[in-house]
Amino acid sequence: MKKRYVLDTDILIYYLKHNQPVVNKFATIDIDDITTTIINYTELLFGAYNSTKREENLSHIKSFLDNMEIIDFDKRSAEVFARLKAELKQAGKIIADMDLMIASICVTNHFILVTNNTKHFQRIQELSIENWSIHEQV
Repeated sequence: MKKRYVLDTDILIYYLKHNQPVVNKFATIDIDDITTTIINYTELLFGAYNSTKREENLSHIKSFLDNMEIIDFDKRSAEVFARLKAELKQAGKIIADMDLMIASICVTNHFILVTNNTKHFQRIQELSIENWSIHEQV
């Protein structure tokens, strides 16, 4: 099966700020295999609207993400979200709804979530996770 990657908001920000490990890894992956979610897009837009360089940041984000597929939260993802939220609540391991929505999209579509927040997302056992922001050990 072909690997597809969903970039979490922190990884998108690292890329936009030219974090070298993220930029290097990004360059090794076919652009058609890299995507993000509508939730991550929303978080980036909020950050831009909340910044002192609003127009510059909005322009930068939109031009970058215009070339990337944005995955919607659909009915299948909603079903996975509801199940995972109930399981996490019962286990006392709740995570924020927007993060759970991102994870649900990844689980539904069998995508790998690329995030620096691995400890947080590891609560979801069926979620595949990678962290591109750390330096590889030689």
